[in-house]
Amino acid sequence: MISSKGCILRRLAVFDFDHTISEYNTDIVVRDLLDQSLISPEIKSIVRSCGWIPFMQRIFRLLNQNGFTPSDIKSAIRAIPEVPGLKSCIKEMAANNFHIIIISDSNSEFIKAWNDFNDIEKYIHTTFTNPAKFNSNGLLEVHSFHNQTECSLSSKNLCKGKILEDFLEKQFNEANTEYDKVFYIGDGKNDVCPMLRLTENGYACPRDGYSCYDELNAAIAKRSEKYDAKILRWRNGSHLANLIWREL
Repeated sequence: MISSKGCILRRLAVFDFDHTISEYNTDIVVRDLLDQSLISPEIKSIVRSCGWIPFMQRIFRLLNQNGFTPSDIKSAIRAIPEVPGLKSCIKEMAANNFHIIIISDSNSEFIKAWNDFNDIEKYIHTTFTNPAKFNSNGLLEVHSFHNQTECSLSSKNLCKGKILEDFLEKQFNEANTEYDKVFYIGDGKNDVCPMLRLTENGYACPRDGYSCYDELNAAIAKRSEKYDAKILRWRNGSHLANLIWREL
């Protein structure tokens, strides 16, 4: 289909990863491979003083020092179950003119390991996350996706709203693609920023039972302008698919 501007017209589904596609938080699963007595108060304080990525880098160093191999870490990631029904939901979307992207504060090694094992990587157009790689000593090294100070709703290393807006602009300018409907699916506080940037063709999809729904509504209540996107609160993959298909 061609839009009035002469662009290819498609639908876009944007997924968070932890607690949205993967049932558990990937960083926490890997952190919990360690004997928790090894994580000293000093290391725990890194979260407050420096942020989550520096904290996890210390965790990855501890794992490496205590004999955990890249294979051990990837096995733990692959063992995480899906959010029930999400793989089928993604597959159905891909078959129905959706571009599917992931915007996540996990990292590229974890997401690729899980997606490859669960055979959904082929459905993902693009993944935006913190770049990571195992070095020659088997240590996982993770870097910030970017460093931003403009958005107070987001972490310094990754503003999901900025990433989404940049993607939409790039698709329009470089790929001649426009999206008539944009669904953003997430669960956490850091998914509020991109949800707030959705317009009248947008659908904010917070997972039921997680913080995103309440955080989003609290943020909307503080706005002076009207919120034009529609909110679809979902429980699992089949419920999400049903909600989305009603809007098409």
